This record gives sequence, structure tokens and C-alpha cells, in this order.
Amino acid sequence: MHAVTLNDLIEAALREQPYNNERLGRRAQRYCDVVTRHLCPDLPEDLHEDIFQESFAELLRIGTAGLDKHSGLTLFRRMIFSAVRIVRSDYAPPGARTRSAKDAPERIAAEDVGWTASAADLARCTFAAEQGGHIDFDRFESREAAAALQQVEDRIDGERLLARAPSAVATALRLICLDGELVEHAAERVRMDRFKLYREVATFRANLAAAA
Repeated sequence: MHAVTLNDLIEAALREQPYNNERLGRRAQRYCDVVTRHLCPDLPEDLHEDIFQESFAELLRIGTAGLDKHSGLTLFRRMIFSAVRIVRSDYAPPGARTRSAKDAPERIAAEDVGWTASAADLARCTFAAEQGGHIDFDRFESREAAAALQQVEDRIDGERLLARAPSAVATALRLICLDGELVEHAAERVRMDRFKLYREVATFRANLAAAA
């Protein structure tokens, strides 16, 4: 039986199909919270909530059009990233000088040299106004930060799967896949020989495939 994922809930909401609104809100906030606490552990509690509200509202505003090129979860992740940059740019700890457009130095990250914004990026970051549109540069994505977000998401997915594994298998896979331990060392830590560990992992993988 296919378990309903956060991606399923997001896509159902954006396509105006039946979905559990309470479950969507709860799981979306939990996902956003894990991401923002990894990227911004120094932010006050209320700003983590602001990031969620900003990203979720933007996700719903974009609607089904956003699913033309991205999955629901990928789209939500992009909205979280944009919200993090916005809140970060507005937040200054007590006693710190707030940057203004007048005195901010004009700098560009090394990885962005030679990069050109796509039409989709420009459309997402351009806002209409009575006196003419403007571009919000804080909404442009950093590829370095996007890679960090992908790592967070991969770890979340990995932990979700490992929660279904036998204790020894989960421990060994965390050591190997997340901490970079050698198979032999991981097997020793869980008191197995590596051949038995291979068999246990193969059984777990087969059970996951059967349940998919």
C-alpha cells in the first residue's frame, strides 16, 4: 500500500484535489522546521515560524503552475530557501548594524561569476507594482545553499527509511552512509561479521521494495 507522502499532499493541495489539510500543515511545518534549524540554528523561535508561514503562503500562491517543472516537495523546498534568505536579510541580532542598500558593498560570490538568471528565475523574483515592476534580488537562489538543502532533505529521507529497519541494520547504515565508516568497522560496531550484515541489509532492502 502506498503511504501518503508530503509530496503527495502538496501536489493534491496545489491541484485542488481532496487532501487532509491538517496533515499537510503539520507535516509541512515539521519538514520546514528541520530544514531551517539545520541552516539557521541561531534564529529566534518566532523567525522559524515566520519562514514557514512565508514559504507555505508562497507555495499556495504559485499553485498548480509550479508543478510544470518541479515536484511539490521540490517546489516547497525552493520556497523555504527563498523565505530563509528574506528573513535572514531582514534579521539583525541586537547591537548589530542593519545593512542598507546605500552602504552595502557590491560583491558577488565566486561560484556565481558568469552565472545568468534564467527566465523562470526572473519571473519568480519579479513583482508588479503601480509604478513599474521590480526584481527582489534576495529571492535568487544560491547554488551552494541549494546543495546544502538537498543534503538536509536526503538525510530526512534516509532517517525516515532507517526508522523502519532493524536496530542493528539502522545503526550500521547510519555509520556507513551518513558518517563514512567502512563496512568492516560498522559491522564490528553492531557485533556482526560483514557477510551477515550484507545479508541483513539485502533483506531490509527487499522488504522496502515489496512495500513500495
